[in-house]
Amino acid sequence: MSLTIPPRNSRFGIDHPLVTVHDHPRRLAHYERMGFAPSPVSYHPWGTVTSLMMFGDNFIELIGVDDASKFGTNALGDFCFGRYLGRFLAREEGVSLVALHSKDARADHTRLAQAGLETQGIIDFRRAMRKPDGTPDEAVVALGLLIDDVLGDASNFICHQQRPELIWAPEWQHHPNGVTGIVGITYVTPDMVSLRRLATRWQRIYGARHVDLYDGGAVADTGCGHLRAMSPQRAEARYAAVGLPMAQGVRTHAVAITLLTPDLAHVEALWRENGVPYGYNEHGLVVEPEFAGNVVLEFVNH
Repeated sequence: MSLTIPPRNSRFGIDHPLVTVHDHPRRLAHYERMGFAPSPVSYHPWGTVTSLMMFGDNFIELIGVDDASKFGTNALGDFCFGRYLGRFLAREEGVSLVALHSKDARADHTRLAQAGLETQGIIDFRRAMRKPDGTPDEAVVALGLLIDDVLGDASNFICHQQRPELIWAPEWQHHPNGVTGIVGITYVTPDMVSLRRLATRWQRIYGARHVDLYDGGAVADTGCGHLRAMSPQRAEARYAAVGLPMAQGVRTHAVAITLLTPDLAHVEALWRENGVPYGYNEHGLVVEPEFAGNVVLEFVNH
């Protein structure tokens, strides 16, 4: 029996981005070719299918729609998670939302509502799953919804795993590519009004001293990775080797996930063997967004 070490992630740190895709099995095979060892496929009660790329303190959730007839299950007023993701996929693939870490969903939800964030309430649900040894069990989760109608995809929800030992299993945290965690998520903001709105949101979550504004961009220290906002021109320059994800319409949206791995030469050799389309930038290696689910995956070693 392995000892599960709980994540060191702090309140509202990056918990997991939702990489939302049409063909979940195909994209999951792509992530395996990139050197990830995903957790077993499982299903949400509202009709979505999911696999997790687990790290020590956060993870990538690769999610798709499995059964749209289940939309409406666990709905909270007009909001249903499955339907929300289905509407996102009707437009495009990519990062639909980013979850922030919580160890007390109700207290944290109240705190953020008092800070002025738009909220839709709290969803409690259970998800059937299998542990690393194959035995069945059930994850118990509380989600605090913080969907901003204007920011849309740049919104968040808080995620409280009430049985964290079922999620942060050490057996799922060892990846052939050596990735140990998410250290950043990059957003594009089309104009200064959008940038200020996103920066103001981050200031309400993290406090003004943890958010830096600079010419054409902003960065927030979440305590577990950085959220970055930049102009389309800056993003195009940073990810010129592979191009930006396809986007329908001009809006604020996430374009890249930055991952920490100790040995980029090892990663590159693995990708060459597995036929992963990639390029280079000043920070490390970058995977073409079409291959990764309409998001750039950026691998860095510091």
